[in-house]
Amino acid sequence: MARASFATTVALVTTLAVAGFALLMPLPHLAIEPVDLKPLPEQNQSAETLAYLLAFVALLPLALLAGRRIADRIAAGPSGPALPALTALLAGALAAALLAVRLAGGLGLDDGLATVLTAAALWWAGAAALLWRAMRPRAWPPLLRLVRHATTAWICAGLLLFGVLLGMTDLSSVSPFGALLGALAAAAAFAARGRWGGGTEAGGRRGAALDALALALLLLAVPDLVIFRPEQAPFDAAAAFETDIFQFHHNLLLGPANEVLHGRALLAGAASQYGVGNIYLLAGWFQLAPIGYGTLGLLTGVMTALWYAAGYCVVRLGGTPRPLAIAALALAVIAFAYNLIYPVGALPQSGPLRFGPPMAVLLALVAGTRLPAHARAARAAALVVVGIASVWSLEGLAYTLIVFTAATVARELLSPAPGLARRLGRHALAAALACVATHAIFALATFAAVGELPHWEEYLVFLREFLIGGLGDLTYDVDRWTPALAVGAAYLASAAALAELLRRRGDLVRREPAALVALAGSTAYGIALLSYFVDRSQSHILQHIALPGLMVAVLWLGLLLRARAEAPAALRAGALASCLAVAVLLLAVAWSSIGDRFADSALAHAAPRTLSIRDALDRLLDPPPLDPLIPAGERAVRRHMPGEPESLLMATPDLAIEILLRTDRVDRLHLGDAWESSFVAEHELPRLRAEVDALRAGTRILLDRHGREYLEQLRADPELDTLAPSPSQLAPLQRWALQRIDRRFALRPVASAGEFRVVALDPRA
Repeated sequence: MARASFATTVALVTTLAVAGFALLMPLPHLAIEPVDLKPLPEQNQSAETLAYLLAFVALLPLALLAGRRIADRIAAGPSGPALPALTALLAGALAAALLAVRLAGGLGLDDGLATVLTAAALWWAGAAALLWRAMRPRAWPPLLRLVRHATTAWICAGLLLFGVLLGMTDLSSVSPFGALLGALAAAAAFAARGRWGGGTEAGGRRGAALDALALALLLLAVPDLVIFRPEQAPFDAAAAFETDIFQFHHNLLLGPANEVLHGRALLAGAASQYGVGNIYLLAGWFQLAPIGYGTLGLLTGVMTALWYAAGYCVVRLGGTPRPLAIAALALAVIAFAYNLIYPVGALPQSGPLRFGPPMAVLLALVAGTRLPAHARAARAAALVVVGIASVWSLEGLAYTLIVFTAATVARELLSPAPGLARRLGRHALAAALACVATHAIFALATFAAVGELPHWEEYLVFLREFLIGGLGDLTYDVDRWTPALAVGAAYLASAAALAELLRRRGDLVRREPAALVALAGSTAYGIALLSYFVDRSQSHILQHIALPGLMVAVLWLGLLLRARAEAPAALRAGALASCLAVAVLLLAVAWSSIGDRFADSALAHAAPRTLSIRDALDRLLDPPPLDPLIPAGERAVRRHMPGEPESLLMATPDLAIEILLRTDRVDRLHLGDAWESSFVAEHELPRLRAEVDALRAGTRILLDRHGREYLEQLRADPELDTLAPSPSQLAPLQRWALQRIDRRFALRPVASAGEFRVVALDPRA
């Protein structure tokens, strides 16, 4: 029986999967009522999560099964020669339907879910009729006449797909000069395409030196050394808002890390919603550098640079030619790092500190495949990372296991079939044992340090609240026509192509094991990280997680360029042209951001006649106060609460944490970050009650204006529900503690410093 070509099968499978998503995606949104979060906009996270799961768990396997059978059946019949043209027709028609809906929105017409559903239903009706007729045992002359127009049909389909991509782009951000420069570079690259299919050899010492230079440039180009600009805040509302955003996000990590630095163990008195291992990593870093916002931003920038460098190593070990790898990572820095809304390091939760471990696993497994002599050591390294991920965070463990599983399964599928299940079972057992061993070591270390075993419910209570509690609804809805839809479609295509390639098991599979392992792991990595965007769907989040997508694209392009025997010249040229077109668009969108962001990078600071790296690092190690009120509060604490390793501050959480960090103290109530602890207020109340009841007369408290104002509210209404939503800028647990303190003690003023007041606790008569 004749089999459809690889490219045609993958194109048909991807078209069916995307069309299926267009048909099914609106249904959860239309069926599930959004959650009313007044005064915030209503959200429908449940529908978004369900649509994401449908795409990759249901639609992709169904499209693979159906698309393969349909393609092979048509190829074996009298209409077989027309299959490529028919596939191009279907893909182009789908793109045209989506583009029509998008243009309707631009004209003020409805482009909502119901319109998408209608367009998808019409496409499916027409596609089903065409495919059914093409599978008939009787030749269809009108279809066969399309054979000679197959190339034209594919070019038209490609142009329509690029039009859809433009419809997902904010065209106001496109720089004409950047587009022109990118187009010229793309034209030169396409003209020199014959040189892009080189081998995978490093090229001796010269090649190794070029790779080392590329890595060094990456490590300098990515980190931002000017993360905060608090000096501009009093005169610039945007700078003030950004500073508040940065400080809030940093405090969620700095609060728990400060607790650890002052002797408390995670899950034995301290906890963080972001996990365990990453907080210990921060605590270790703050043993080398002073704890603060600048040093946390610096660490985030360095880790992001290492993440990009690891991505470069993965694509190079996967066989990608050096010029292509360098060009791709340079584009990644420009389009992702330099085009971020906030500087690299400003939002540490959106970087490798959160989802970096899978990259380390992927690098180890690809290196072991590329360098068989070191396969055992590479496998051991991957298992160590899996074990660490099990105490890093649940999210980090899930991402790591997904990448580990995908890369391992791909590697084993390349081996002879007998014993496949047994080998996969051994790998699964090894990963489980690595997790068990790491947890045992962590438990013993915690017991040795504080005399008790870890209480994992201190972390699980955060997960429960975010996964199935009310906090899970506090997200952002996905924007209409977000570029994430194109990224998701690319992952669907990559997964389909990889599955089809492994099913056929041709010479290319046997020649390129490292490339296939890298593709499997990178595709799984990208799909997993896309879930983070689905949950936190602000547009800039996509740039934080887009690196695996670029790795997937460059790995496939490199593989096609090397597959001269298997891939027709037209396919290779079309793939290169498509990738170059997308690269030009990315460059055009990011061009206007390059100047400002590059000027703040470590690479720019290394150039002569600029602010030196040393000056920039000194500023990060000892940054100015982020809030102009901090100096007065710091003086009040040092002067009127001297010698305290633990101090009691009833101020807004951001102010309180910065004052504690700058005076080398920890919160007396051990709230870490009061906002973070208040996310699980009911769980924290018993411990907080014990801390408040342990206070004794003579203890001093620093109150800011918001603390004093809320104290007046408590005295005006003694039965006030402190845990209920309130306009007060104190966190709920702070309000609860202040109410209990005021009932037990009389608060005697001791001193004033600007907006701050120091009071002493006196026994009530």
